[in-house]
Amino acid sequence: MRIEVIKLGENGAELLLEEAVDRFSGLLDASAYQDVAFPAPVRVKAHIFPVGEMVEVQGVVETSVALCCSRCSADFDYSLSEEFSLTYSKELPEVTSDDFDEDEGLELSAEDMGILLYEGDEIDLHEGIEEQVLMGVPLKPLCSEDCKGLCPSCGVDLNVESCSCGPASPSLKFAALKDFKIKKS
Repeated sequence: MRIEVIKLGENGAELLLEEAVDRFSGLLDASAYQDVAFPAPVRVKAHIFPVGEMVEVQGVVETSVALCCSRCSADFDYSLSEEFSLTYSKELPEVTSDDFDEDEGLELSAEDMGILLYEGDEIDLHEGIEEQVLMGVPLKPLCSEDCKGLCPSCGVDLNVESCSCGPASPSLKFAALKDFKIKKS
């Protein structure tokens, strides 16, 4: 996923590509350390265009993610589709003194500005695309919005069958505050 900046021209270029997941080391690392897998290739549709000394990449990244439901532990496939906008530059843009107090000595990094730095005449999109995919994976994946989860007492999947455990007993952590009253003045 390399783009030659010199060949972009004023109007930029369109990018349509499909890459195997094994070309993204960060996605392979996520699969090894988390309960996540990427069974489908990563598809990217983007428009790449120059903006002054920088290059803007706007588009959509899509793939399929195999996840485990955080409520019922069922495995399911999640269709990931994330819009993204990435800005690449050979060097950091100048920041004017109007943007901050000079006495504080604020120094902004490329990451603080949301800019990805590149060297030479090519931009490698792998890292930026990989980051977009990882940010699109839900932290608490659910097989469905109305997933009932597992019974805390017997462990039965409440989406498949019901149990006879009855409602869960309330937590007794704050039982001492049950009758606590505040007098209004």
